[in-house]
Amino acid sequence: MDARNVLLHGSDRLAIAIEQRLIRAGHQVTRLHPDLNHSAELTAHILQSASVLVIAADDDPGNVDLALTARRLRTDLPLVVRLFDEALAAYLQQTLQSLTILSMSALAAPAFVETTVQAIADRKLRGPVNQPGKRKKESALRRFRRPDRVLISAMGGLFAILVFFTVFFANALQLSYLNALYFVFTTITTVGYGDIALRDAPDAVKIAGIVLMFSGAAFLAVLFGLFTDWVVSRRLDIIRGRMWVRGDGHVVIAGSGNIGFRVAQGLRERGHRVVIIERDPDNKNVEALRSSGHHVILADAARANTLRLAKVEDCAAVVCLTDSDAVNFQIALLVRSKSKDVPVVMRVVSPELSAHVSEHGNAVAISPIAIASEEFSARV
Repeated sequence: MDARNVLLHGSDRLAIAIEQRLIRAGHQVTRLHPDLNHSAELTAHILQSASVLVIAADDDPGNVDLALTARRLRTDLPLVVRLFDEALAAYLQQTLQSLTILSMSALAAPAFVETTVQAIADRKLRGPVNQPGKRKKESALRRFRRPDRVLISAMGGLFAILVFFTVFFANALQLSYLNALYFVFTTITTVGYGDIALRDAPDAVKIAGIVLMFSGAAFLAVLFGLFTDWVVSRRLDIIRGRMWVRGDGHVVIAGSGNIGFRVAQGLRERGHRVVIIERDPDNKNVEALRSSGHHVILADAARANTLRLAKVEDCAAVVCLTDSDAVNFQIALLVRSKSKDVPVVMRVVSPELSAHVSEHGNAVAISPIAIASEEFSARV
């Protein structure tokens, strides 16, 4: 391959990896300034000696602007452009010549899908290590393991009031226990039909009635407050997708970025049910994933409670696709602590960490940077 003079725009890890591959291949690489103003500072002089322009920034609008400006300044310059938007990519392919459009997520997602599907198939051949029945029983018990202490205290206090004052008024007013309980309830709920009254009762009984009214109303207010809080919290949990995942055999994906989005769609096309965990509620792919029928949980996947909601013990596989190697590794270790046989596929950038994780069997590590940079370099 003849050495070429490559202009490269981009400052993230993908751009750095592309530069390193091109240099190893013997090409001359010139980096454009990351803060380049696409419409004003890119000139024909900059492009004159270039053999190809590679635009690899993680910025669809900026990449399109730079590509159009370069095409206007030099019509014969080959362009290799990074774009996520499929519709925009198809439009540019039709309207511009000598243009190659690549997407890191589109290049890397098939590798994650194939690796996940293969890991699921291999696990089925080996057979489960854990006991599914036992896991399901333990998962069901966990839901009731931490009752609300305030609610339990309020209900206990109200029950004590009912019992104490029912016995008290049954003896003080010569009522049956049922009539006394009926009187206590009408007093607490401030209904007071007037069929049983304390007007002619001794003063001590009237004082007891006052105490009952005050304490009963207080406990009822607490219970109504807790009930309202539960309803609102439940509604918010539903909006955020923080509900127990039903069934088993699903694939849990941590991270709904561009790669996570494409992996979820790819796994669904292969017949797998997908549950996505995303920390950022403003992530652009959340609504699109929900519209596609996926269960999206808005929570931190690096927390044990979140993984418990997603039922990782009963899932077919876990795919860690956040932007942080450390977070992906933390999720992988949490999953491994809950289940020894659930396959874990994780996204990593560091080759050292990738080799270490794969060597110790904690997960199957894949670098989308390595996959995408190889393809970008091959198109130069």
